Amino acid sequence: MSLDTWVMIGGWDFLDRFEIGPFLDMMEEAGASHLAFAGMLPLLPNPRHYRESRVKGVCPPAEIMAREGAVHALFEAARSRGIGLYLYGANPHCAHQHAAYNQLPAKRILRPEPATVTSYWQACANGAEFLPYYLGRIADAHGSFPEIEGILNDGPEFGYEIASGFMNDNLSVFGCFGPCCEAKAAELGHGFEDLRRAASALWEWLHALDAEAIELLVEHEGTPAEALAEAAGEVLIEDWLRFKTDSIACYIEDLCAGVKQVDPFLAVGVGSRLPAFTPLTGYDLTRLAVHADFLLPKIYLWMGGVDGLYGTVYRWAGALKSWNTELSESLIFRFVYRLFGFALPGTDSLAEMSRHIEPRFRDSTGLTYLGAPFAEAFFTDVVADQVRLMLAQAGTDKIRPWLDTDHGGRALTPHELDLTLEAAAAEGLKSYLYYCPIDGGSWEVAVKHGTK
Repeated sequence: MSLDTWVMIGGWDFLDRFEIGPFLDMMEEAGASHLAFAGMLPLLPNPRHYRESRVKGVCPPAEIMAREGAVHALFEAARSRGIGLYLYGANPHCAHQHAAYNQLPAKRILRPEPATVTSYWQACANGAEFLPYYLGRIADAHGSFPEIEGILNDGPEFGYEIASGFMNDNLSVFGCFGPCCEAKAAELGHGFEDLRRAASALWEWLHALDAEAIELLVEHEGTPAEALAEAAGEVLIEDWLRFKTDSIACYIEDLCAGVKQVDPFLAVGVGSRLPAFTPLTGYDLTRLAVHADFLLPKIYLWMGGVDGLYGTVYRWAGALKSWNTELSESLIFRFVYRLFGFALPGTDSLAEMSRHIEPRFRDSTGLTYLGAPFAEAFFTDVVADQVRLMLAQAGTDKIRPWLDTDHGGRALTPHELDLTLEAAAAEGLKSYLYYCPIDGGSWEVAVKHGTK
C-alpha cells in the first residue's frame, strides 16, 4: 500500500550536494507531496513582529544569509511542481538562536533535587515570553517566504524519562515545577502544592517498590494515571498528569490561534510522542486534534541514544532496578510494560535489550549501526498497535507520523524502516513525514512506499 510521503530535510547543506532540479526529481520519485525544512531561514527579523515579545529576533549568521537566493529559488521551483512547503526551522530551539532562546524561562525539575534545566530544549511552554517570540519567528518566515503553507511544531513538552541526569534532566518526568508552571496551574485551577506533593510521592514510591505494589499496578484495569495513583496510594498523581495535559492543550490552542492570526491559511502540524508516552508528556492526541491541522506522533524506535522507544524502556527498567535491587528484572519489566501499554516481544531483561546495540554505546548518546535487529513481531505487534492507537485517538485524516532512524543509539536499518511502514500502512495509515537519510537504503524504502 502506498503512502502520501512528506519529506523533511535537516539543514541547508543538501544544497551543496544537489542542484535544485535533480533534488526535486528525487522527491517526485518518492511521491513526496510536501517538503519541510528544519534549517534556520536566511532572513532578517522584522522588529514589528516582536512588538509583543520581550525576546527579540536574532539575525542569522553570514553563512546562513548566504543561502537566501538558493532557498528562494528552491521554494519557487518546488511550488512550480505543485510541492507544498512547510517549515520546522521557526521553532525557537532551532539552530543559531541560542542568544534569544536562552532568554526564555527554562524548565525546572523537582527531583532528585530542584534544579533549572540547561539544554538546547530547555524552554518551558508555560513561560509568558515563549509564544510571543515563537509567533514573531513565524511571522518573519511568512513575510519573507510567502510560499510556505504551514509550520511543524515540536515541543516544548513535559518529560517522560526517569533516569536521573539523562540529557541534563531535560526529559525528566519530574518537571516542570518552576514559576511559569505555577502560574499556569493557578490559571487552570490546579493546586500547585498538590502537584508538588504528587510528584514527590511518586518519586519516593518508585524508589521503594515491592512485588505487591507492582502486581497492583499490573492488574489495575484503569488508565496508567489511575493505576499509578492507586498503586502508589496518592490520588493526586492523576491530577498532576491531568495538569500536564491541560497545560499542553492550552499552549497548542494558543499557538494554533496565533498562527492563524499571522495568516488564516497557514496550517499547523503538531509533533508529539507515541501514544505510549503521551500521558506523561501531556500531548493528548484527541484534545490536540481539535486545534491542530494534523498531528505528527514520533515513530522513534531505536535502542540507546535519545527519544527511542527501546532506549526509553531500557532506561526506565535500568533506573527502577538500580533503585530496587531486590526486585527481579522480569517483575520490573512487567511494571514498565503496564505503564506504557505494550510489551517488547521476548524481552524481560536488560541483557536481552542490550543485544540490540554495540556495548560501548549502550549507555551513551553516540551513534552506532551495530546490534541485533529488532524482532519482526515488534513491528507487527508493538508498532502496529501504536499506529492503531494514534489513528483511533485523533482520526486517520489528522495523523501523519514523524519517522526517524536515530538520535544517537543504534540506528534503524532500511529493513526495519520497511517493516515499520508496512505495519503502519496495514493499520490504515495514509501519510507520514520521512525525516531519514535521503540516500542509500533508507531512501529506497521511501521510494518503495511513496504514492506515485
